[in-house]
Amino acid sequence: MTSCKREATRVDPVIEDEKEEIESEDKTRDETVRVDWTNPVLIGAASFGNIININYKLGQFDELYRLTNSSLKSSLSSQEIINKYKQLPMGFDLDFPINKTEEGGMIWLHYEVAINATKKIMRMPVVVEDDTCRLVLQLFEMELTNITSK
Repeated sequence: MTSCKREATRVDPVIEDEKEEIESEDKTRDETVRVDWTNPVLIGAASFGNIININYKLGQFDELYRLTNSSLKSSLSSQEIINKYKQLPMGFDLDFPINKTEEGGMIWLHYEVAINATKKIMRMPVVVEDDTCRLVLQLFEMELTNITSK
């Protein structure tokens, strides 16, 4: 019988890999992530309609006010606009837009929604102001009234 002497060194690649991932995550956390708000179809990982809908569901009416078009902000007070948002018949599920059209500087996002177990198309009017999408609230109110009243 012969014996073989060798020095064993323990290498745990899983732990080493985890350390590398954690270090790289920390590096990305320090960096500022810029999200492009000029494309209403895709903002980060959501669409503009999703952002409006989630803020509505969460009751974040100050954020909704911030995302409202400037011409309405110049004609109504912030509380009047917030009250308009509170009265909207929203909160249904939205996916990504099924279509996007542009008319006279306005972008219309088309979403398929289910209201009272009926599939409908909801159109959301959006303008881009100061590199940020803004909801044209007055037109959107009319669109919601049209699809929820039928």
